[in-house]
Amino acid sequence: MTSLRSPDLQSFLTLAEAAIHDGSGADGRLRVAAERMFSALRAPPTQAAPPATARLPVCCHLPAALEHARRQSGPVGALADAFAVIEPQLNWKVRAGAKTHGEQFLHGHANAAITGSEGLEIRQDVWIGVSLMAPHTRYPDHRHPPEEIYVVLSDGQWRQADNPWHEPGIGGLVYNPPNIVHAMRSAERPLLALWFLWTEQNDA
Repeated sequence: MTSLRSPDLQSFLTLAEAAIHDGSGADGRLRVAAERMFSALRAPPTQAAPPATARLPVCCHLPAALEHARRQSGPVGALADAFAVIEPQLNWKVRAGAKTHGEQFLHGHANAAITGSEGLEIRQDVWIGVSLMAPHTRYPDHRHPPEEIYVVLSDGQWRQADNPWHEPGIGGLVYNPPNIVHAMRSAERPLLALWFLWTEQNDA
């Protein structure tokens, strides 16, 4: 059967794998998770998502966030360029239940799926998406069964459980084990990050 994966999406996935491999360092858990996900992604599905695109007002911060990422050398800058190509095809939404976290979060963030139950291709094993936050916005504590890798494309801070906030930096990686409580927040600049969830054996 013929795959419906576009060359632009394939380029994005190839560069995402390179960026994660380049930055994984000594974190064995992150490397194993990445190998598992990208091995699965080499078998593209034959079902593409129906076209549905939308931007929210907070997406006005996207050009500034992408500009900084695209200036980086190596795989990270190339990945940001590849994301910029597929971004117009995405359907940006607020997180479910965002109203309960206040007006700043409700109007100061947006997420979009790239693969998964929504996105540019439908699949159940690997969900990939992107999160954008306006300056001075905190993504609330949350947890989920799938393990997760963030590829950080901006300034910003991350936290796990009760550990201190830390700054991965542009091109930095964050690994979240299954069910760990985690959060992120922006400061003076918008926050932009890609996330990769292994959902093969989860109902997330």
